[in-house]
Amino acid sequence: MTMQFGLLLNNGIFEGVDDARALALTLDTADLAEELGYHELWVTEHHFIEYGICPSAITLAGFLLGRTSRIRVGTAITLAPLVHPVALAEQTALNDQLSGGRFDLGLGRGGYKLDYEVFGIPSMRWSAEVEATVDAVIEALSKEESRSTNGYFAYDTVAIRPRPLTRPHPPVYVASTAPGSLEAAARNRLPLQFHFGLPGAEQRLEILEKYHGYADDTGWDGATEHLHSVICFVDDDEAVARERMIEGLAHTWSTGRHPNFNRHEGMEDSDAARTERAAKIVNASPVGSPELVADWLQEFAEATGATNFALYMEADGDPERVLTSVRRFAEQVMPRIAGSAASPIHESTPTSR
Repeated sequence: MTMQFGLLLNNGIFEGVDDARALALTLDTADLAEELGYHELWVTEHHFIEYGICPSAITLAGFLLGRTSRIRVGTAITLAPLVHPVALAEQTALNDQLSGGRFDLGLGRGGYKLDYEVFGIPSMRWSAEVEATVDAVIEALSKEESRSTNGYFAYDTVAIRPRPLTRPHPPVYVASTAPGSLEAAARNRLPLQFHFGLPGAEQRLEILEKYHGYADDTGWDGATEHLHSVICFVDDDEAVARERMIEGLAHTWSTGRHPNFNRHEGMEDSDAARTERAAKIVNASPVGSPELVADWLQEFAEATGATNFALYMEADGDPERVLTSVRRFAEQVMPRIAGSAASPIHESTPTSR
């Protein structure tokens, strides 16, 4: 099996890491990843919190596409309800054209009520996403003309420009496990994006079983390359590395928090609870020596069929240590995993009209 490895760039704030340094780490990581042969970069989007300070994943992705020449760049995720789907389709087509077909769009709905309040988005959109946006974006990208009359946004027939380079449309991922989102993903034959908050194989397999059920309903076998985000760090001192990752993750969750939707109901918000949750995730993730990390990824791939990974390393909190881990993974882990050499991951090919 051919393994594809990318990096999840979250732009988080840690002790000694301010806004400028967080964004500089993203640029340094992107440059190094291009040099070392990583396959993808995945950028996140958040508002008003220090967990991640990039407010527009699609903008940062466009910047990184212009800065690089080979590596793919995707959003993990773009907050679909906060942007009109036609605007998303236009921005996707623009990034696709200017990058020569290297852009991937990941769509999710987020969880914080403040985002919706500030941008004037009705809270009912949270329940309707991401399926409402997925259908509209796919139609706008795939068809010469599109229109919508659903209850969340309605518009007359439009033809977006530029038309996308990649046909039938640039790669689109769905980052939601709600039944409607899974159905829309399977119906449109789109892969899923899994968050690193689901570190083990069991929960992901349950979600994939539901996805394949929806695919069966359409007469499709559901065979596609889902994106599996995982916390990962390469360090010979496993205990120290895990402790730093737990502390860093819990720290980023502790500041700038806002009321959220029912996805997190019942979750206690205290220092102890955040540390406990971070420890549960980190201790179930590949953190340690190159041998440990390689073995974990191979076992996970065998259990889930995963071939496409986005590795989240920056929770360590030290930019220099993060860059060292990025380099060590490429030089000491990738060679241990059969079939992990860099290669294109999507069958969609850019074509000009």
